[in-house]
Amino acid sequence: MVLFVAMVAMTIARYAMFPQIWKLMIHHPVQSLFLGCIPMALATIINGLIIEGHQRWNLGGNGLVYAAWGLWWFDAALSLLSNFAIFHLMVTRHTHELPTSSAVWLLPVVPSVVAGTSGAIVAGALVEISASHALLATMAASFMLAVGLLMSFFILAIYTHRLLLHGFPSAGLAVSIFLPLGPFGQGGYGLLLIGDLFKKLLPQSTSPDSILGEPGIGMVLQAITFVFAFMLWVIGIWFLIPATVALSTSGRPPFGLPYWGLIFPTGVYTLLTIQLGTKINSTFIHVIGSIYALVIFCMFAVISVKTIKQLRVGNIFHAPCLDDHPLAAINSIRRNDIELSDRTPNVDTATTTVATPGDFTPPTTAGDQEDALARELEFETVKRTWWGRPVPEGTPEE
Repeated sequence: MVLFVAMVAMTIARYAMFPQIWKLMIHHPVQSLFLGCIPMALATIINGLIIEGHQRWNLGGNGLVYAAWGLWWFDAALSLLSNFAIFHLMVTRHTHELPTSSAVWLLPVVPSVVAGTSGAIVAGALVEISASHALLATMAASFMLAVGLLMSFFILAIYTHRLLLHGFPSAGLAVSIFLPLGPFGQGGYGLLLIGDLFKKLLPQSTSPDSILGEPGIGMVLQAITFVFAFMLWVIGIWFLIPATVALSTSGRPPFGLPYWGLIFPTGVYTLLTIQLGTKINSTFIHVIGSIYALVIFCMFAVISVKTIKQLRVGNIFHAPCLDDHPLAAINSIRRNDIELSDRTPNVDTATTTVATPGDFTPPTTAGDQEDALARELEFETVKRTWWGRPVPEGTPEE
């Protein structure tokens, strides 16, 4: 929770200090999709409040459960906003081509799947307090799960079409191949939880004339959710095997934050595997789930160590939305009068050569040195940090 609050605070501070970046980010066809990670992260906190705070440590009593439920409604609203608002941006503002499409398109819609599963966890805690509130939470969770899964299927149909025509993504996007496991694993696990809730809460005696009051309706819905969860697990295997082969044969992509995209999809798919093994009492599936869990733990350890190492030098921070606006950022740095004396060449030594990135021609005059310095700052500051501020088009260069 502390890490989540700190990251949200830094994000808000960033866009408050540099508001021009918000427009660039929201119109970027890839970076804007990661806004869906915010409600997904919030859902994990809600799950922790119920599983650890209420069920394990019995903290806060019923008040904590209702506080988590209220927070869940807020998370559900954020998830739906991610679903429809970002999808609207993808349709009206972003430019897409089938050869460059990837499973990253799932990021705006997966939050509804995660919220649905989180809602089922909260509903499980509400069963002991209020059956009516638990049923309401279960129905709301079912709605969120249905929205997220259906939209995921639409996007995965396009993604499968892209794989058939153009093959797997390049090495830089190879990690995204595992993202389809996210809605399958999380959705299947959520369906199993919702099926158990229906068995406990139905039939509802207060509404005997409705379908929810029919005898045996709870067991029927539990069986249906189990069948769909098992189908999602099978489809996940279809994506898991080719994704593993593609990642091992596409060359090692450069390490960066996208590597964390390996943890969540494979983690929830492992959770679904273990839960299915428990449901049908299958030792074989339990063994598969244990192997998955061991592999994920090793990946988590390796990625954590690499992230901490790159965090110390700042190489892991990268804002793609600023890549196409380097000169504006340089103008902004100059406008803010940031001290650059330690990087400014001595104009009296006109023969000094400044090292420049890429294919820049070594300068020979003081004027050329200043241009080279601007290009070097453009490369090192804008492409590798988060604090370059763009300037609206048409601003004259100083």
